[in-house]
Amino acid sequence: MMRDKTRFLDILKMHINLEERLYMDKILKNQLQNKVYKVRTFNPSKNLYFNVVTVGDNRTMTVDGGGVNATVIQADLAATNGIIHIIDRVLGVPYTTVLDKLRTDPMLQNTYRLGQYQKFNEQLNNPDKRFTYFVPRDKAWENAKVAFPSAIKKLFMPEFMHIYGVATLERHLVVSDVPYTMERIKQWSNETHRGPFDSIASTSSRREVELPTVRGSLRIAVEERKDNTFIIHWKGEKIPVFKPNVECTNGIIHVIDFPFLKEGDIQISSANSLRFMSPTLTLCTFAFVKFVLL
Repeated sequence: MMRDKTRFLDILKMHINLEERLYMDKILKNQLQNKVYKVRTFNPSKNLYFNVVTVGDNRTMTVDGGGVNATVIQADLAATNGIIHIIDRVLGVPYTTVLDKLRTDPMLQNTYRLGQYQKFNEQLNNPDKRFTYFVPRDKAWENAKVAFPSAIKKLFMPEFMHIYGVATLERHLVVSDVPYTMERIKQWSNETHRGPFDSIASTSSRREVELPTVRGSLRIAVEERKDNTFIIHWKGEKIPVFKPNVECTNGIIHVIDFPFLKEGDIQISSANSLRFMSPTLTLCTFAFVKFVLL
């Protein structure tokens, strides 16, 4: 890292926030309002995410950036032109696998729980693979539950999670030789020639890139907004990327605000049959249904 001056400068800039003085009390107050404290950094493509955990009289502040979660060991050190927080890790230098990041991030626990069935998560610990994982955060599943209450209810039922949960996650996981950043996918979306897999389709304003997933393929286009945030265009939906380019030792996680799921993907086709519908594959299993459809 020290030999790559550009990389070193990008990491250094990620540790600097120019917008406001981030005292622990301010972060805690924001957190009490059930908001994630997200701040922009001197590196326009990287944000920081703060969290304060209170146990009794003790408060611990953590900061997440570039796929690394660090603990603040000394907070609120005053300076003439700002404040300093001393942390125990360098942000932006990944040290965990995709699986470890998924397991330890408190905002990704529903996706982690779905992947525990059929040992889906185990592959994410493979150091020889390169994953690009579009991970719905817990709030994304809450958003989906509002939009598709019946489908999400079925998806998280224990008797169906082991099949339909995994089938859903397979649509979100890309396995290839290299991981794909938001910037790279956006570049392909903007190009006029064919993409990396020779399968880009034109749309009215941008081009869809087809990425090979564990379940068929994923056709998306990526748009970058003026505030350096990203939007994924998928099947007519505009899905915000809450946290892009979370770097891991064996890939990248993009934390998204809605799953790649349509209401019709999970259906009851008869009194004893539940189907997962996909453009590339229809998966059907038979089970005794123990609930009443609303």
